[in-house]
Amino acid sequence: MRRALMFAAMTLAVVAAAGCGGYGGGSKASSTSDGSGSGGGGGGQINAAGVQANDHGSKSASGETKVELDDYYFEPTVLKGSPGQKVTLELDNEGSAEHSFTVDGQGIDKELQPGDEAKVTVTIPKSGAISFYCKFHKSEGMAGALVANGSSPSAGSGGSSGSGGGGYGK
Repeated sequence: MRRALMFAAMTLAVVAAAGCGGYGGGSKASSTSDGSGSGGGGGGQINAAGVQANDHGSKSASGETKVELDDYYFEPTVLKGSPGQKVTLELDNEGSAEHSFTVDGQGIDKELQPGDEAKVTVTIPKSGAISFYCKFHKSEGMAGALVANGSSPSAGSGGSSGSGGGGYGK
């Protein structure tokens, strides 16, 4: 916990030093800061299948489910479903930076520029949880978890699908 607080304080210092010009190199002057800094909007942190994540709620996923990618969190952060269930996620990058939606073990690595939308199909693990994350901002807590009903977000291996290498659609 102390490490997370130290990281948040250092991140806020860097953001404050950068001023309103940002580091985006010519991006519009849209600011995501309303006192929340880059710590994901102040929603706290959770362990999402072995990865520290900025917590922006959980949702039962079915059919098509919207997932917001923002600076620097996913909303919802935890997606719950039936074991082995396929879910189509409607990704919407509402942030001011490029983000990705990456799930190791399921062959998913979708990059989205600010304002972009995309769809990906994920498979809820047969048990436990697997993490998804932004490969550009994982260290800032931009991560989440796909969770089998009856499991907790912290259960799982953090990166593999738990299917033993035999694909993820069985």
